[in-house]
Amino acid sequence: MKEFLRNMKISFILAAILYIVLGLFLLLWPDTSITVICLFFGTILLIYGLVTVISFFLRDSRQGNFVLELFLGIVAAAIGLLFLIRPAVAASVLPMIVGLFVLVDGLINLKRAIELRGLFYQRWTIPLVLSLCSVALGLIVVFRPFLAAEALAMLIGAVLIFEGVSDLWTIFKVSHWTKEYRKLHPVDPIDFE
Repeated sequence: MKEFLRNMKISFILAAILYIVLGLFLLLWPDTSITVICLFFGTILLIYGLVTVISFFLRDSRQGNFVLELFLGIVAAAIGLLFLIRPAVAASVLPMIVGLFVLVDGLINLKRAIELRGLFYQRWTIPLVLSLCSVALGLIVVFRPFLAAEALAMLIGAVLIFEGVSDLWTIFKVSHWTKEYRKLHPVDPIDFE
C-alpha cells in the first residue's frame, strides 16, 4: 500500500509540474499554443483511434466490449481528424474541456481538504481555500462568453499555473503532515487492513 501511495504522489507531482509548464506556454504564447495543443491532441486521438480500429479487426472476437471499443476508436479517429483539419473549431471547444478538468480537479482537492479536517490537520483551511479558488477558476473558464481567444488562452495558462502550484503545495503539506502523524502514532491507519 505504501508503494502504491508513493507512486500516486509521484504521479500527482508530475501532473502538477505539467500544469505549470503548460500554463507558462499558454501565458507566454497564447495564439501559437492553442494551435499546437489542438494539433498535438488531434494527432494523439487519430493514432489512438486508428490503432483501436485496426486491432478490432485483427481480433477473433467481435462482440460485447470489443464492439464498444471499435465505436470509441472510430469516434477518437474522427475527433482527431477534426482537430488536425480544423484546429480553429477544436480551439473553440478546448477551453471548455480544460475548464471542466480544472473544475473536477478542484472538487477532488476540496474533498481532500475536508478529509484533512477530519484528520484534525490544523491548517486544513489553506487547501480548502486553494481548492475553492480552483473550482471558481474552472467555472470562469467554462463560462467565458465575454473573453477573446487570446485572453482566454492566457487566463487558462494562469489557471493551470495556479492549479499546479496549488497541487504541489497541497501534496507536500499532506506528505509532511502524514510523516509527522506517523511519528506520533505507531499504528499506521493506511497499513492497517
